[in-house]
Amino acid sequence: MPATVHPLAPLENYATYGARFMDLAIWEPYARQICQRHQLCPFDPLRAGLAGTYPTFIVAERWVIKFFGQLFGGAESFRAEQQANHFIAASSQIPAPKLLASGSLFEPSEGWHWPYLIFEFVPGISIGQIYDQIDWDDKLALARQLGEITRHLHQIPLEDTPFPGGQGWETYLKFLEGQRLICVPNHQKWSSLPGNLIAQIEDYLLPPEAIVDLSRPPSLIHADITRDHILGEITAGRWQTRALIDFGDAMMGDIFYELAALHLDVFQRDRHLLRTFLDSYGLSKPQNNGFSHKALSVALLHQFDVFSGIRNWMDEIPDSLEALAIQLWG
Repeated sequence: MPATVHPLAPLENYATYGARFMDLAIWEPYARQICQRHQLCPFDPLRAGLAGTYPTFIVAERWVIKFFGQLFGGAESFRAEQQANHFIAASSQIPAPKLLASGSLFEPSEGWHWPYLIFEFVPGISIGQIYDQIDWDDKLALARQLGEITRHLHQIPLEDTPFPGGQGWETYLKFLEGQRLICVPNHQKWSSLPGNLIAQIEDYLLPPEAIVDLSRPPSLIHADITRDHILGEITAGRWQTRALIDFGDAMMGDIFYELAALHLDVFQRDRHLLRTFLDSYGLSKPQNNGFSHKALSVALLHQFDVFSGIRNWMDEIPDSLEALAIQLWG
C-alpha cells in the first residue's frame, strides 16, 4: 500500500504552501482539537483570517489561532511573537490583542511540531483595506497615535527578561551586517529599484555602527508596522485604531528600522505625516545630521522589499540614491 500522506505535508514545501496554507478543509480538525485542548467553546463558526505569512483562523468571532510552519522562519517568528506579547501585555499604552495561550500541535519527535498562539479576537479591518477612504485629519491623528504607541513600545524595559537574541546592540549589528551581505542580491531579485540604483547600493550603505546610537540601549521594535498590521474601524465617519498586530518579526533594534515600513507603507511617503509621527514619538528630525542617509540605508537593508511599487509612487525615479533619500525623507 502507498504511504499515507500527512494532511499538512503540502505546507512543508514552497511549491504548494501558497495555495494551501489557509485551506479550511485542512485546518478545521486541528483548530477543533486546539479549542478542545484549551476549552474554547463554542467552536463554530471557523473562518480564515487575513492571509499573511502563516495560517491564521478566527474561531466564533472570539479567538484567533495562529499556526507557525517550518517555512519562512516559523520557529523564530513564533518565539519572537510569543515573547513580544509577553512584554507588551504589561503596557496599557500599546493596543494589541491579548495572548491567551500557546502550544504545539505535535511532539517534536513527530517531525515539525506546528507551534501555535491563541489571541483574543479584535473586530475590525486593516487600515490598508480602506486607506484611500481615510480623510487627511484621520491620517494625521493616526500618525500622532502611532508615534505614541511606538514610543511606549520602544520604552519597554527589557533588563530582567532579555528578548530572544539577547540584550545589547551585538545581535542587531550582526543582523544588519548579515543584511548587508545579501542586500544587493535581494534587490536584484525583487527588481523594485531600477538597476542603476541597485548598482549604487554597496557604496551608499552606511556601516551599522554609523546607523545606531550606541550610547543608548536598543529597543523592542515591531519591525513591520504596515497598513495590514493596523486594525480598526470607521465610527461615525472617523477612523478608530483598535490594535497593532503581528509581532512575528519583532526584535531588538532602533527607530530607523521601524521607520522603513511606517513611512514607505503606512504614511505613503508623506513627509508631513512623518514629521507628525516623529514629533509625537519625541524624536525631532534635525537638519544636516544624516537622517535621510540613515533612513534610506536601513530601508535598503530591510528584510522585506519596502520599495515594492516604487515605479507607481514616482513619475520619475531619481538617478542617485542620494537624491532618492532626499525625495523620500527630506
